[in-house]
Amino acid sequence: MEFKATYVSWNDIERWSEGMLNMLISDNYKPDIVIGIARGGLIPARMMSDYLFIKDLLTVKTEHWGLTASMDGKAVLKGKLNYDIGNKKVLIVDDITDTGESIKLAYDYIKTLNPAEVKTSSMLYVNSSSYVPDYYGEGISREKWAWFIFPWNVYEDTYNLSKKFMDKPLKIDELKELLKSNYGLNVDDTNFKKVMNNISKLNLIKNNDDIYELI
Repeated sequence: MEFKATYVSWNDIERWSEGMLNMLISDNYKPDIVIGIARGGLIPARMMSDYLFIKDLLTVKTEHWGLTASMDGKAVLKGKLNYDIGNKKVLIVDDITDTGESIKLAYDYIKTLNPAEVKTSSMLYVNSSSYVPDYYGEGISREKWAWFIFPWNVYEDTYNLSKKFMDKPLKIDELKELLKSNYGLNVDDTNFKKVMNNISKLNLIKNNDDIYELI
């Protein structure tokens, strides 16, 4: 198996987000501003802003991972803030703290903007990370790590994993089996046929009666 991949459900998202919230409440931290790390932290950040009744929701953008489960190299800051956060309490939110580089980069940048205090949070925290967020929904060991396909990157990751096998025409069941054997990916956890058919409408792949191949 090349590496393990798994689809994440919305129930998981809610459970992990509520886990972040519960840790924050136990810590009696009351942020004024929520900042999501784009792209993965955008939806969890919006959820946290709802849970905390905070209207000031901002974003910064970091890049570390390139194509699915492949790193571009060192994490870099791509999008900065155009907003005064001076003397404000800030909560930074991401989807997963894996290597820790992205969230640490965002934290260090936010600290330069003179906030009153900064705390970090992520839905998932991998215990081999070089950075430990203040709050997280669930901690997992490196041995249990998988490439988590969140609901907001189903199309991107499904395409990137599938296209490795579509240099020749494949029936839908053949493709499902290849994804399972190479990544342990259970495509029954998502509407795989709908996803692939919609990807074909974008002219990224060919679809001929549920037989797929690259264009």
